Amino acid sequence: MVPQVAKLWATVLLLATLHNCASAEVSVQQSPGKSSCLSNAGAIFDAPPIQCRPLVACNSEAMTQSYFAHYQRCRANETARLGEREQFLFRINYWQGDHVFLYGLLEKAHEPHQLVVDAEHLTQRGTGVIPDLNRKLLIYSIEAGRIEDALLLYLTTKNQWTMQQIVDAIGNHPDFKVTEAVGLHMVQFARGLPLKSSRVEFYKALVPLVRRHKLSSSYVTLLYAADAVGLYTEENKGVKKEFVTDPLTVIIHRLRKELQNLQFDYNVWIANTYPRYYTFFQETIFSFAEEVWKKLEKRRLFEITSMFHAKGHRFTAIGQFQKYARFDQRDKHALQTYLPTLALELDKLMLKVQQTGNHKHELDRIQILKNNFRIGYYERKDIYHTYINTIKSNGKFGKRRMEMEKIG
Repeated sequence: MVPQVAKLWATVLLLATLHNCASAEVSVQQSPGKSSCLSNAGAIFDAPPIQCRPLVACNSEAMTQSYFAHYQRCRANETARLGEREQFLFRINYWQGDHVFLYGLLEKAHEPHQLVVDAEHLTQRGTGVIPDLNRKLLIYSIEAGRIEDALLLYLTTKNQWTMQQIVDAIGNHPDFKVTEAVGLHMVQFARGLPLKSSRVEFYKALVPLVRRHKLSSSYVTLLYAADAVGLYTEENKGVKKEFVTDPLTVIIHRLRKELQNLQFDYNVWIANTYPRYYTFFQETIFSFAEEVWKKLEKRRLFEITSMFHAKGHRFTAIGQFQKYARFDQRDKHALQTYLPTLALELDKLMLKVQQTGNHKHELDRIQILKNNFRIGYYERKDIYHTYINTIKSNGKFGKRRMEMEKIG
């Protein structure tokens, strides 16, 4: 019963609605808000009016021309933009070069002003900078071997450094190793110091540096010892042993060992380069224990005599060899084997003496050395001439090897 009533009621409402819509005045320009038909039907307010137009065929040629015209405008705009960008980059680089050039001009213009500023700064630092520079110049002069300049700076500088400070400034540099050349320059600097006390102080500071930089077996130690040995008196035997005898023992041992091994280069170089210093220690170097002497190849050992440039070194070498040949005075065969070679070295020395003036004291020394060849028992007084005849007729190693000996 109820559904039928609902259906009847819905029908009545629908008829009433249609009657109202038919009698209402419809206008195209009427607002949706005033239209009871749209309002009652639940339509969206303020909707745009719908205009229906008939469909027409598209004009493709006009559309294509319009597209290409627009495309050409885009290409022209792109080319213009690229050109402007390249020109901008060029101007930037050009301007940057101008800035560098102008900055250089500013620096040059500022140089005189900078000199004034630096001068003012130096004056504000005080007078201590000049002595500091002089001390640095002193160290550099010693290292470079400019000994006269170094001595002048040391003697004229106020508030002088101590000898220990000078040696430490040279030897304690973290990136600098004291070489033989620098060590030699330091010895030369110490030699030029006017006061004995200054030299003693310098040598005491120098010895630890020599040990630390492994120069104990170098010729520098030989030169140092020759200079320093006269500075220590007999009352200071302990000091002399520490600062002279002990360092000297190392280099003497090296030179003697090389001599025994028939390695003559270092001995000959020191003797010919620093002859006065080598003279002080030659007798000590040319000293041999009896067991060492008997093992030496003496005919080769005697050859070092002619390698010395100084006649004094050759006299000393021959005299030392004669002295130690007395170890074999009971061995006639040994003496006859190697003494002819030593006699030949004396003969060469005699020729050198004749070429350099025939000085009487040198001729006297020659005669003494000739007489000293009477080493063995029952030998004649003129044994020297016998040895000379033997070496000239048989050579050092016998007649069979004379040709090889001449070749060397």
